[in-house]
Amino acid sequence: MSFLAFPLLLLGSVAGAQTPPVITFGANWSLAQSQTLLAGAQVQVAYEASRLPQCRVTLPDGGPGWSLTGHYRLNGGAEASFDVAGQPTAGAAPVLALPAEGTLELWFRVASAGCEQYDSNYGTNFRFNVRPAGTAHVPTLVFQEGWVEYAVGGVKAGQPFVVDYDIDRLPECRLLYNGAPTWDVGVRYRFDNGVTGELSVTQVTGYSRYGVPVTLTAPVGARSVALWFENWDRGYCRRWDSSYGQNYRFTVSP
Repeated sequence: MSFLAFPLLLLGSVAGAQTPPVITFGANWSLAQSQTLLAGAQVQVAYEASRLPQCRVTLPDGGPGWSLTGHYRLNGGAEASFDVAGQPTAGAAPVLALPAEGTLELWFRVASAGCEQYDSNYGTNFRFNVRPAGTAHVPTLVFQEGWVEYAVGGVKAGQPFVVDYDIDRLPECRLLYNGAPTWDVGVRYRFDNGVTGELSVTQVTGYSRYGVPVTLTAPVGARSVALWFENWDRGYCRRWDSSYGQNYRFTVSP
């Protein structure tokens, strides 16, 4: 089943408003985000209904006896929902207002009589950053806890991009010395034109180490980049996040 088609809503009342960013939940569990989400704007959600093929009961008249709905909340607030496929129940289109910066959570439910299934990143929900209004649209490669990876926009040669890595993906090497962290998590990168390097994706304040987004610049002439991550501590513990040794690969456009 293809993506649900729906109209785009205008942002405010300004003529010629821009198309809102799109979060795409694709087949084969792919995930993509077209641009940075900004407070005061909107986001469009495109969901491939084949991700939740269960509970597909057909009514005697041939119509769907099931509903597929999207659910969301901003900053842990009230839950709301929208229709995706099947029998409409929410009465709302998948174009969501973003009144404030923070964290947008999304999850999906298919249901029929006596049956329900979820697509919710194993119960933790899919999370997206909503930036302050006026924030630049910088391409970002996101690596979330729960083994969710997606790109926000496209990486371009000669321009910066952000790597936003959740260090809870590599939680094992955490040795302390006198209460201070003696461990780190770093990103290693290799562009197809031979440029390589590594950079810590953490920062220390007092006795606490926490993850921070880092900025890289794609060299002119590059057409792809491979990323992988390493966690280590002074006790010789080492762990890798490298897509089972294949590394995470992204296209770099001219």
